[in-house]
Amino acid sequence: MVHEGATSTNGSGRPRIAIVLPGGGARGAYEAGALSVLLPALEARGEKITIMCGTSVGAINAAFLGSMSDKPAAEQAQLALARWREMRKGDVIKPIIGPSLPLTGLRFLGELLEVPGVRLASIMDPAPLAGSLDHWINWEALQRNVKMGVLDAVCVIATALTRGGPVAFVHTDGKVPPNKASTDVRYVRVGALAAEHVRASAAIPLLFPPVEVTTPTSAADYYIDGGTRLNSPIAPALALGADRVIVIGFEPFAAPPPRPVTPVQPRLADVTANILDGLLVDQVAADLHRLASVNTFYAESSGGGGFSQAARNYRTSQGKKPYKKVSYALVAPERKGEIGAIAEEVFQKHYSGWRGLRSPDYPVLSRLLGGDRTRARGELLSFLMFDEHFVARLLEAGAADAQRWLDRHPRFWCADAAHDFQVDPAGADVLREEQVLDEFRAMRRR
Repeated sequence: MVHEGATSTNGSGRPRIAIVLPGGGARGAYEAGALSVLLPALEARGEKITIMCGTSVGAINAAFLGSMSDKPAAEQAQLALARWREMRKGDVIKPIIGPSLPLTGLRFLGELLEVPGVRLASIMDPAPLAGSLDHWINWEALQRNVKMGVLDAVCVIATALTRGGPVAFVHTDGKVPPNKASTDVRYVRVGALAAEHVRASAAIPLLFPPVEVTTPTSAADYYIDGGTRLNSPIAPALALGADRVIVIGFEPFAAPPPRPVTPVQPRLADVTANILDGLLVDQVAADLHRLASVNTFYAESSGGGGFSQAARNYRTSQGKKPYKKVSYALVAPERKGEIGAIAEEVFQKHYSGWRGLRSPDYPVLSRLLGGDRTRARGELLSFLMFDEHFVARLLEAGAADAQRWLDRHPRFWCADAAHDFQVDPAGADVLREEQVLDEFRAMRRR
């Protein structure tokens, strides 16, 4: 991830601000809660978000936010909260316990036995999501906001199955980042962002089937959730010209202190929860620590010093622009596993024992995802629990954590890694090594 020097090209002279929204299923309610605080605070500063980047449920929130970005911040915040409060599991997936369950079981068995012509594309059926997206998102308004310059760009990330690697579908009237051999992300301009691109971004592997994208024809393929390769699209936001970025996450960005643990025999839920941590959390932390390191050691600054002059000389010799300092705002829970713990509390209160008969899907998922191993079960249920009680708790948590950032950073933005990260001076050497590796990869791909 590189943030090169660039000037704002939105015609206003103001810095370009991007929102980066990761994927996490039902956890998307946390993003809406955070935005309900951040959007009015930005507007009070005379600023607004003009670049929307999202993956999976973050893509849904980004498209929804983009479709109403011409409205006052308070109205955007209230509409986002209302949309999530009215959302139910039936708006996203069909019931697991129902007439289709025996057929699903037979298909699963046929898939295991490799019976010709029998396939199970996914465990769940997200057919309701297609209609829900058209109800939630005003696609014409989204296109109009891009065309009229209210938005600089909307970008959603999906993972191509045939070609492989993350694809950024970009809706913009401006320039689309070039596809370089040294970068993993492939940028594709779309004439109009549509439901197929967002559904592709949200196609969680195994749980949801792959989605076929037909437009543009140059990117026609089957796609799965963008979070498998790029869950928090910070790099695309910077490539699209962002001068400042807001990143919302579902786990603390700073590494927690090590603590002694007693090894236990893992279950499937424990393994799956760790995989999700690696896919959806570790990537975000790595990108943010790299951004902080570049800000500290390489970015140009009026005061000079550090490694900035060496970086300028290096990049000039390579025909590249100097690094620029990128201000950021970060919103995430204060404690690791906090969202999973909330999911477990809601499950115990509303769906354990006889209470689960009201909505048997969640108890069944609970048994499949780990039984009485509460931590792993809560982590996994938090992705699928489109429940009004869980959503309400996440809306409150997101708003509280956003306010906590504002209380700590009264001027909204920060660019000093010492405030939010521990940046090791050895990071400068690591970045130099990454530059060399990028060049080596580029030569190998030619």
